[in-house]
Amino acid sequence: MDQDWFWQIVEEARKQAGNDPDAMAAFLERRFTEADDATLRAFQRHLVAASTRLYTWRHATAGDMACGSLGDDGFTDWRAWVVTLGRDTFERIAADADNLADVDDLTAGCGTGELFGAAVSNIYFARHGYEDDSFPILEPGGEPPAGTPPSGYPRNGTESLRKTLPRLARRT
Repeated sequence: MDQDWFWQIVEEARKQAGNDPDAMAAFLERRFTEADDATLRAFQRHLVAASTRLYTWRHATAGDMACGSLGDDGFTDWRAWVVTLGRDTFERIAADADNLADVDDLTAGCGTGELFGAAVSNIYFARHGYEDDSFPILEPGGEPPAGTPPSGYPRNGTESLRKTLPRLARRT
């Protein structure tokens, strides 16, 4: 169960759900209802790893520019939404947050992604309860994002922030 397997499932969910993150979550719930715990853990590990790649100040700035101030929970959900965009788009955005400018609907990730990010963990916790803290989950980070906060962060829309992501700034 490698990254290719994970992204294949994400793509299958996208096709089945018409790119709707909530419908993609419902697809995951159907897909994994009968899966064994090892499969649930494997999928979730890949999801958390992908989300962690986006846990940077530049990505937080991009999310804030697109959505307004996200806060910790909103940023977690936004990162799950970026995963729902599929591997190619995810990889471009992970490589450079300014590539979010290439996404047609920048506000689609505002307030979405939570159900997708929790779909598989909900199955696991329904089986075992919440006492097992070894199951990987998406949650706001206890540590600050990677990198250095841009000058002016978190004052969304300031000129210094807009300079850090110029392509995205032209779209927001």
